[in-house]
Amino acid sequence: MEKIGRNDTCPCGSGKKYKKCCLNDPKKSLPAEPCYKDDLISFVELSNSINDLLEKKDFKEARAVCQQLLKEYPEQIEGISRFAQVYEAMGEREKAAEYYRKSAEFAATNEGFDQEAVDMYREDAERMESGG
Repeated sequence: MEKIGRNDTCPCGSGKKYKKCCLNDPKKSLPAEPCYKDDLISFVELSNSINDLLEKKDFKEARAVCQQLLKEYPEQIEGISRFAQVYEAMGEREKAAEYYRKSAEFAATNEGFDQEAVDMYREDAERMESGG
């Protein structure tokens, strides 16, 4: 078996660096039980918590959660797209448009997104810019 470097992607499938994932966790054996399941649940719960925060108009905390998404899950679009939603809810249309454009760029340059998703984010940006 090839040696896993500290900065290599963890073979468990989480997408994290090995040093930040399974390297120092003796409970995890590689590549048996993927550790990304718990991480996926945490990611989904974190992302979805923004909806509740927006409903409560807790914009400060919603922005903090967006920042956490960007930091912990940079390979996912949610940190960017959720910022767009937060700024839209706050009525900050220019900032919302900026983040919808960033979401469109992310979708256009990363696997797993079709042209429809790219177009949706661009249309949202245009809607914010036009005041519609």
